Amino acid sequence: MVGLITLSLARERTDLAEAFGRNAAQALESAGLKVCGTRELVFETEQCLAAARRLKEENVDCVLLLLGTWVFAPTVVDTLRAVDLPFGIWAEDNPGSFSLTAGGVVHGSLDELGLKHRFFYGSPKSARLLDEISAFASAAACARGLSGRRLAVIGGRVMGMYTTMADIIQVKSLFGVEIEHIDTVRIHMTAESLAAGEVAKVKKSLLERFGKVHTEEAILDKSIRLYIALKTVLEKENYEIAAVKCQEEMINHYACFCLATSLLNNEGFTISCEADINAALMMSILRAASGGIALFGDVNHLDHERGELRIVNCGSMPTLMAGSEKKVDLENQYEYMGEAGGATVVFSVRSSPVTIARLFRLSGRYAMVAAEGSTAEFPRERFKEAREYWPHALVRLDCDSHDLVQNIRSNHMHLCFGKHLEALREFCRLKGLEFIGLARGAQ
Repeated sequence: MVGLITLSLARERTDLAEAFGRNAAQALESAGLKVCGTRELVFETEQCLAAARRLKEENVDCVLLLLGTWVFAPTVVDTLRAVDLPFGIWAEDNPGSFSLTAGGVVHGSLDELGLKHRFFYGSPKSARLLDEISAFASAAACARGLSGRRLAVIGGRVMGMYTTMADIIQVKSLFGVEIEHIDTVRIHMTAESLAAGEVAKVKKSLLERFGKVHTEEAILDKSIRLYIALKTVLEKENYEIAAVKCQEEMINHYACFCLATSLLNNEGFTISCEADINAALMMSILRAASGGIALFGDVNHLDHERGELRIVNCGSMPTLMAGSEKKVDLENQYEYMGEAGGATVVFSVRSSPVTIARLFRLSGRYAMVAAEGSTAEFPRERFKEAREYWPHALVRLDCDSHDLVQNIRSNHMHLCFGKHLEALREFCRLKGLEFIGLARGAQ
């Protein structure tokens, strides 16, 4: 949701300022954004402060200050200093209003004072400008959606994967996310306490939804118990985000979390494997940017000649990413993964435009790499090149694959449907993160 405030001076061309405010609101609404705010012109600093505070109370994601005419910079400066929201400053390309003149002094003043903002210039009729503003609004919504959330780490650290770990103070400060811990034993105890009838009901549903089921009955039952138990605990404690440790305790002594993670990612939760906190954060950002589901997987293979990245995972990919859930099979987890095994889903991610991304740290500073492309659903015969009984995503990249190699700083990569590179760029600008956006011809 975007808040609008149109600024002017009483002595200036207020007719042009009013037209700018009206046209901007209509253009943003036509672009699919929800717009709120007064349609009256704001002339004084106190008016602007009051309007911005009202918009904050209405829970807008960001505010656009429209420079309808020449304005006094202190009005904008004082508003940004007083109200903690992402602000965009929009100057119109109208020579009669001197809006760009105001934009120059306002933008420069804010930069001199170190006040974070985004500066836009152009006509409400500009498709390119509306795309830029939409990306900014999407990024602001992502940031607001993360702030105040709680992330549950189920279990402890996994097998020396430094890139899955995070500084809880840094994450709280940067993203506003509280990281908490839940012992795996609690999930195990809840799973074992479930009535057989509850497990049978879920099993019946899965057998109806999916294609071939080759999983041993006892193993499938335990995997279903973990799904119900994890969902029960997360709902009881009001967690929507979790990073789950499966290896080695659960997969050796009870069952893997693969099926549970896959199903819960279908259902509005954001669940990463291998206790990967950075994955859970990245997946949450992708979900917010796309309005849909996000994928957790391993960077398995990069074909430079074809410009294709293969992402493979031991079974946590959400089954709603398949062309149809009837194309999803259930198989037994590979024995080498753990003594107890478990159920795993097998499918190819359907063909679609996509965005891939990963959060990582460079000497302790957060950064993000992202690129766009398209997935290509491909035949099961090719799965054997990696793992026959795991889910796969084949991404045809819209960037130089050699550039991607130098920016693979984790064994994990994440994916959502749709092209959201610019929204991610804006998110990183808002949060002060280094953004590595890969595209063909990019320098």
